[in-house]
Amino acid sequence: MCVRFMASICPSTAMSHILFSYLLLFFLCYCMSSCSKPLYGAEEARDGFHSTPVSALLPKNKCSVPAGESSRGGLRITPKYGPCSRSGHTQPPSSHKILGRDEQRASFINSRFNQYTPQNWMDHGRTQTKLFGEDGNFLVDVGFGTPPQQFKLILDTGSSITWIQCKPCESCLPAARFDPSGSSTYSNGSCISTVGQYGYEIGYGDNSTSHGIFGCDTLSLEPSDVFQKFQFGCGINNRGDFGSGVDGMMGLGRGELSTVSQTAPKFNKVFSYCLPKEDSIGSLFFGEKATSLSSSLKFTKLVSRPDSEFYFVNLLGISVGNRRLNIPSSVFAKSGTIIDSGTVITRLPQPVYSKLKAAFKKAMKKYPLSNRRLQKGDILDTCYDLSGTKEVLLPEIVLHFGEGTDVRLTGTGIIWGNDPSHLCLSFAGNSFGWDSNLTIIGNRQQVSMTVLYDIQGGRIGFGGNDCS
Repeated sequence: MCVRFMASICPSTAMSHILFSYLLLFFLCYCMSSCSKPLYGAEEARDGFHSTPVSALLPKNKCSVPAGESSRGGLRITPKYGPCSRSGHTQPPSSHKILGRDEQRASFINSRFNQYTPQNWMDHGRTQTKLFGEDGNFLVDVGFGTPPQQFKLILDTGSSITWIQCKPCESCLPAARFDPSGSSTYSNGSCISTVGQYGYEIGYGDNSTSHGIFGCDTLSLEPSDVFQKFQFGCGINNRGDFGSGVDGMMGLGRGELSTVSQTAPKFNKVFSYCLPKEDSIGSLFFGEKATSLSSSLKFTKLVSRPDSEFYFVNLLGISVGNRRLNIPSSVFAKSGTIIDSGTVITRLPQPVYSKLKAAFKKAMKKYPLSNRRLQKGDILDTCYDLSGTKEVLLPEIVLHFGEGTDVRLTGTGIIWGNDPSHLCLSFAGNSFGWDSNLTIIGNRQQVSMTVLYDIQGGRIGFGGNDCS
């Protein structure tokens, strides 16, 4: 449109040609800056950088949302840790512990895509076993039974079994327990014809486990969304550290037993979430309520992997500060890219991470590196001392997906830390002992973003920059 307008006033004199060139350049720059809307982030980065207060990169100690409120509606998603936590974790564990557990999860996810890893024999040796690392950071409240008994469940797109602890318990964690005798609609065993009557056993990367029997009962998501004969795991033998105030797991994966699959007759396998910052509240929507958000999102195709519960997408490249890294898209395609709500830090193939790290350090060269020594097991190795800095000029990181979908990251989407003297790039390279080229987009890079999963439509959408 801008070019056609300028063409109509194209002059013939040399001076006019010069003036025309300057005007053309001005209008093209204007169109590029004002007509292209950033997909994620408050505003388009100037020259690929955002000026960000250092205080905005640090955890908050006060919940910004009044108790019981959620401006967007839907199921409320609360952070497991922080001032808005409803599980009692107002003070999170150390970053070292959180990231250590996160590394265990990433290791287990990678192991499922490599047939030569020692963990895989466990997958094949037990009928109902699934293996994941776990440190789910986000909780939702749902009801089971008639009348409903309420439970706080970890939201997990990497798992398909929804489970809670049940009475009588052989070995249970200090959390709420479902009482089958208190429900008029409960029955033992499977209520899905294609699933056997066997129990389940789930092992997690930190050696936490849950095992028990299958049960069927009413699932209450919201007053208008109640599902009869929902099959779930009734845990009677559980051990480990899921965290106090956590009652079980909501499986949102692609498997037959997932909440997404079992509610498909009403919701058509569509759901969306906005994962909140630690001082806020997010939302989980299903069906038409999720679809109503789609007009503001941009979509990329889901990659079909019938053998996997995970959600695969095509990541084609990465940019840092407006400069695209010289990485062939085939590097990402080799093992694929998954979107995962349970992994915290995004994992990249080591050659990709090395180039991202180098580009980020070059863009941040005027800021001093942190002098804190890395501990054994630290996965974040690019850290800065910003204790004497009020505002930092951060390079924008853009994830380029298929179908022209760009996800722009800045602020806490690219920085991790709770101490201004040690703030780190929140990406890591796969550091496992096999050829691990799987890319995992973690929840740190999804916080405050609406992510919509349209499984039947074969697409995932991204957009927004807050959960309000």
